[in-house]
Amino acid sequence: MISSARLRSCPALGSLLLLLLGQVLGAPQAPAGNTPNQEICLLPPEEGPCRALIPRWYYDRYTQTCQEFSYGGCEGNANNFRSLESCEKSCWMIRKVPKICRLEADPGPCRGYLKRYFFNLSSMKCEKFIYGGCYGNDNNFQDEDSCVDSCLSEKTGPSLCYSPKDEGLCSSSVTRYYYDSKSQSCEEFSYTGCGGNANNFVNKKNCYNICKKGKIFIFMSRNKLPKTMRKLQEKI
Repeated sequence: MISSARLRSCPALGSLLLLLLGQVLGAPQAPAGNTPNQEICLLPPEEGPCRALIPRWYYDRYTQTCQEFSYGGCEGNANNFRSLESCEKSCWMIRKVPKICRLEADPGPCRGYLKRYFFNLSSMKCEKFIYGGCYGNDNNFQDEDSCVDSCLSEKTGPSLCYSPKDEGLCSSSVTRYYYDSKSQSCEEFSYTGCGGNANNFVNKKNCYNICKKGKIFIFMSRNKLPKTMRKLQEKI
């Protein structure tokens, strides 16, 4: 048996032993079989208190992909897989959600008391939180239905179409259009000229072309269309 004094005098030996121990014992593992475990896959990565550097994989709930990390060799949690393949095999059915729904709830720096909803990645549910009234982020919905519609409904267009209307930060007043996912229509709004988000279209045609159920709406008469567009129209 290696004495504790020898381990203290040779830190590299201690690290090697931790590495070997980690390879033998491993971290707490996900249940065997192919059944995805949402609770495990949504845990944050945890290196553990030991100091080995064991390559492992975890499911990153923010990027919605499996990522590599260095495991210390002891403790940690079950979101810890020996290979990319085993991580993807266990977590592939975790529901994908738009980018804004992956943000943490942010009450902002102000002191208001507004009841709002945010999408909680840990529970994969829309939950209440108190919003201060300024700043924060886009994971902020006035009611539960809006949150569910933005984060859990089946999307037929690009994710930008499900961003909330954002007038921006400047003082101009420019007519623009945004896609309202609740009414499933393109609505007019006043854009201030800077900031905002990508759910911002110069005209209603562009808004519908990109967002309305993935369909292409033709607003020109057929004889004015380029040949390629006429062919596309014939297929619709």
